Amino acid sequence: MRIAFFGLGYHARTGSSRFFLDLLERLGEVDTFFAEADVADVRRRCAGFVEDRYDAIVIWQLHEAFALLSGRHPNVTFAPMYDAMVRGGAFVWKPSWNAAKILCFSWALRAEVMRRAPLHAHVQYFPDPAQHPAVTDFDTLRGFLWYRRRDIPPEAAFALTEGTPFASLAIHDAPDPGHDAPWNPAAPPHVATLTRTAWGEDRGAFDAALRGANVFFASRPLEGIGMSFLEAMAAGLCVVAPDAPTMNEVISHGANGLLYPPGSRAPLDFGDARRIGARARESVAIGRRRFEAAVPGLLEFVATPFAALARTAGRRGILLPARPATAAPEIGIVLDGTMPATSWILAPAAGDAVAEPAMLAAALAGAPPEAVAIRGHHLVLTADGAEHLRRTADIAAAWSRLTAGSAEVAGFGMPAATLLRADALRRIGASPPATPPELGDLLLRWHDEGALIHDADEVLATCPESDDRAGWIALVERRAGPAVAGRLRDAFAVADTATAEAARRTRPARIALDCVAAADRLSPALGRLAESMILGGGLRRLRSMLAGKRARGEDGAA
Repeated sequence: MRIAFFGLGYHARTGSSRFFLDLLERLGEVDTFFAEADVADVRRRCAGFVEDRYDAIVIWQLHEAFALLSGRHPNVTFAPMYDAMVRGGAFVWKPSWNAAKILCFSWALRAEVMRRAPLHAHVQYFPDPAQHPAVTDFDTLRGFLWYRRRDIPPEAAFALTEGTPFASLAIHDAPDPGHDAPWNPAAPPHVATLTRTAWGEDRGAFDAALRGANVFFASRPLEGIGMSFLEAMAAGLCVVAPDAPTMNEVISHGANGLLYPPGSRAPLDFGDARRIGARARESVAIGRRRFEAAVPGLLEFVATPFAALARTAGRRGILLPARPATAAPEIGIVLDGTMPATSWILAPAAGDAVAEPAMLAAALAGAPPEAVAIRGHHLVLTADGAEHLRRTADIAAAWSRLTAGSAEVAGFGMPAATLLRADALRRIGASPPATPPELGDLLLRWHDEGALIHDADEVLATCPESDDRAGWIALVERRAGPAVAGRLRDAFAVADTATAEAARRTRPARIALDCVAAADRLSPALGRLAESMILGGGLRRLRSMLAGKRARGEDGAA
């Protein structure tokens, strides 16, 4: 098989797509074409490309390479990166891309792709921890931030660590183009030593600063795969990241990393950094095994023409790795509140879809025998048919976040995705929880009693979107008092306002992208022209020019 691979020149320099190229070479001969994200540069650098010479074509983020294709090739795979597909808070998509198979490395990307219904597969990449020496020295805390984006400046790391003594904090001062901004190089009182590095003839200073750290601050507000923070987790560092894709698709807050609301500067608790770092390395090792199991299916997805896959793939696409058929484990489903006569039970609500037996069996197999509950992650099904991943969080961390006035309540899990030991419920005279707040109450009770609650890294249910705010407020009021419940009620109101404001702010971007998609439906060439004008700054420059003319006219009239 002969394969053409198109990628960004930046990725050729960083090697971040190298793992995928190595996989493609298992299928056959691979010709690589790298260019900048510009159609003219793609045409110039890929002048020797002839579509008909290749059995398969892979486009890695560089969607400008579609300009070289006729739209008739039977086997094109497009691997967009989530962070690169978000413009002005809206998601970029062109209908002409639906002729390709879409490879999603992010759950958030998959959710957006599902709305547009092309043929797609989802897989999560994890590095090999064996290639990263383990960090075990947490006698002092030593932080590292690569200052790349104005969204996460050094001041953010200073604020997030406030109140916790840090022996050192290294800032690699190398912002992406357009993100340069001054910052105060003086160490805050809780940081003993602040160092500052920059790119030199080699990356020696960067590597030395990173090797000396045990706390890693994710440097970008969104990621496509997130190589840098994944490698930090693989080495056992305590990773601190915005609660956004793809960081929150790998990190469970307080368990294998620390998440904070994007833009927040509220201090975090680093008291369990050693345990969190160790859990991070373990979770990456589990993810690596899952990724390696997915590789055969991943290569088959790339090698198989679109038409052949379309006959078997459904709306949910292909989830990798595929799970072999497994006999259902002994798990009873609670119906009308009646406890079945089984060792383990699930209590799904109407509309919830429980995971296939193989997922449940994997969750059971990994749990210690003394566990009273096994929590899995779940997917939230929205009204438009998209599925969004919601991970569990450490129970104590989730409760602390809730009582601090956060509107984030997903970390406790869902009844449909939580296996409960029936005799443990009977022992305390509890009924199976019917709602997330009831599950949270039960888990907090067991946690306070020291019972073992096991967290499985499996997606165990898909649940329709629901609003359980009243139940959460009632739970917080009962456990923490009316003042704390009032804070939570206010947090929900603030979240509603923020959501409405975000929708208002992103409306121009959504309209612009709808215009690009409409032009693309008429002709891919017209879509590229619209993209160049609308997203490439043409209209912005025209508006500025017209505004300047109006201003000059008003000055003249005055």
